[in-house]
Amino acid sequence: MTQPNSTPTVRGQCPACRGTSLFLGNGGHVTCARIDCPNPCAADDLLHSPASPLVTGTLKQLAAATATLTACLDEHVQAVRQAADRST
Repeated sequence: MTQPNSTPTVRGQCPACRGTSLFLGNGGHVTCARIDCPNPCAADDLLHSPASPLVTGTLKQLAAATATLTACLDEHVQAVRQAADRST
């Protein structure tokens, strides 16, 4: 929530410096307020470029994690079925 006449803050971390000092800058662009941030526009760049390497890499990691989880769940389901078959 913002106070009247103040700069709105943005939830989350800057992808460049991991600071929690994001705010809406000129034109509504998400910007990092830290003076030592190597790329204060990184969050806004990601928001405007959904096919960026960071987003694409994250999606690939998510897909790999999903495949691993699915395989583990399949193994557990198979083990439960075998245990149920043995008990009948």
